[in-house]
Amino acid sequence: MGQDLKYRLGGVLAIAVAVGFGWFFIMKPLQAAYAHAVEVKYDVRIFVLVPMALVFGIFFLIGGAKWPYRNAETKSFTRAGWILMAIAVVAGAAGFYWFDQQFTALGYRVG
Repeated sequence: MGQDLKYRLGGVLAIAVAVGFGWFFIMKPLQAAYAHAVEVKYDVRIFVLVPMALVFGIFFLIGGAKWPYRNAETKSFTRAGWILMAIAVVAGAAGFYWFDQQFTALGYRVG
């Protein structure tokens, strides 16, 4: 199996993880809030995992091994890696802001 195919399959796996975790740990609590559950539990860390998995998964699916995102020798990100991290951070912050707004509108206190 070629290196490019491994990256693309890893991208598919990362997207599947993002969708699965997003459904169970973001959308399920939100559905419970819409159903006016007395207590709704969630973990804020999910807003780091899901965007990271989704952004890097899409990157690997589209680019495969074409564009290096890290320097293996120095164990640091390349410019592409830093751009991906910035996109993931902004997506996570935006997702949490949206989540917070939904909970506030439903009368819940996030925290």
